[in-house]
This record gives sequence, structure tokens and C-alpha cells, in this order.
Amino acid sequence: MSDRWTEVAPRVWARRLRELDQTLGLVIGDDCCLVIDTGINAEAGFEYATAIREKTDLPWQVAYTHDHFDHWFGTSAFGESTVWAVADGAHYIRFGDEQRAAWAAKSRRDGREDDARRVARTKLVPPNCRVQGAIGLNLGGRTVVLRQVGLAHSDNDMVIEVPDAGVLFAGDILENGAAPSYDGAFPYEWPQAVEYLLSWKPKVVVPGHGDPADYWWARAQARDLAEMARLCGEVAQGFITEEEALAHSPFGEATMRTALERCKALTPPPPEPQAPVAAAGPSLPPPVVVYDVLEYDIDMRQ
Repeated sequence: MSDRWTEVAPRVWARRLRELDQTLGLVIGDDCCLVIDTGINAEAGFEYATAIREKTDLPWQVAYTHDHFDHWFGTSAFGESTVWAVADGAHYIRFGDEQRAAWAAKSRRDGREDDARRVARTKLVPPNCRVQGAIGLNLGGRTVVLRQVGLAHSDNDMVIEVPDAGVLFAGDILENGAAPSYDGAFPYEWPQAVEYLLSWKPKVVVPGHGDPADYWWARAQARDLAEMARLCGEVAQGFITEEEALAHSPFGEATMRTALERCKALTPPPPEPQAPVAAAGPSLPPPVVVYDVLEYDIDMRQ
């Protein structure tokens, strides 16, 4: 597959990439455009920015759907820009440095030295505008909504709604063609977040990876996410075994195992038993209760 555009609604585009089967987004207004995620490294970002310039010469703003490196490491190609995200810049830099080192090391282990070099020399561009709750962003003749998701695929997911076109850019809270990733996820809260986000019934849902799809596809995945949460809960309560959960996972054994491990990591350990506290000073005898005795005579002859 080669990188390609798909126009999912008038002036609303999804950019499908070969790398990681990723899907980026572009929403064009009359005055500016919104770039949704930027790719895996600076070179990928440059290719994406060049492709955008073939669609529009309007100034751009950038939105990060979440902090995983493949969604924002390409931003240096976009120059000085407004960059929107849920988590703050300090978090992005700290977590980005960790991911850059880990991904470069993995690429070297896999024998992909060029990929390791590309990601290692990528300049990290943290967000400079923070989204809390939801904001409406006027692109000129069109308003998009940047909405904080809450706990789901990560603790800083953000979706982009294009109400006039009926399009939802979902980031990695929904994936098409691959199982969702539960590394760092919140299995119990995730399906609730998706149900809320689908409540306005968008016509088109653009996942973070895979082809755009429709509302009913998204609802089906929301049900599968809910089933994952139910299985995790029943294992935690002892109603079923882990082996039973693995056998009935809607996303396969590997994903179920990751979800179960994540639930364990999120569950606080039971409190340590407390040693009995010795009484201060000598013990006292139990209190003595004194009752008043009333003396009276009853004449039984009457």
C-alpha cells in the first residue's frame, strides 16, 4: 500500500500511510486548516506536510490525538505552529524522550538502523495549547470540536469532531484492521468513553490506524471493548479463570492477556495488616455498676 488520501467528507481528508498502517487527518476551513497527528518521525512529517500543501496553501494548526510517538514525532516539519493536546508540553517532552530511546533501540535490534537513526534525530515539538474538556476551533466557515476523552486508550486521548461533515477523528481509541492496544490503557473506562463519543452518531469514524469506517462499525467495536471490560472484571472477581477469558476474548488471546495484566497493574494492593496497638499504661478493671435497692413490703394477705 502506498500513502494515499481519502476524502471522507467535503474538505475533510484521511491520509493513509504504509508505516504502521497509520491514519492521519486534515480538515480544511476557509481561513486555515487543522492537521490531525503528524507521523512517526521528521521525515514522515515532511512527506505529510508536502502532501497537505498539494491540497491547500492555508495556514495550519496541529492537534495531537494522544502522546504515543507515532502520532506526533513528525511535527518539526510544520514549523512554528499552534499545537493542541490534552497533556502539557513537559509531559510530552519527558515521555517523548523515553519513547524515542525505546523505539530507536527496538529498530536496531530488528536490524533497521536507518529507522533508528531517523527517530533518534527527530526534534520533539511539544504542544503549546492545552485542551481541557472541549473547545470549538473556528477554521473559517467551519468549527471543529477538540474534545478530551478521559481515561481510555491512554490518560490523554483527544478526539476531533467535525459536526458539519458528520466526521469523528478517533485517534487510537478505535482501530480498524488490528486489535486495540491495551499497553497503558484503562480497560474498564475505555468502552464508556467510546459510547459517550458516539452519542452524536457520526456518519464517518476515522481510526488512528486502518481505513475510515461508519458509525455501525464503531458501535460494534465499542461492544467488543465492553466485553473485554466485562471479562477483566469477572476474572478480578473470581467468577471466571484467566484461561476462560483468553478463550472468549473478542480481540484474541494476546490482547486479552495484556488487558488482564493492565487491570492488575491498576488495582491497588490490599492494605498491609496492622499489628494490634498496645494500650497505653496499665490495664484498668471493668467498671462497677451500682444499682439502688428500694425496700418495700407487700402484704399478701389482702
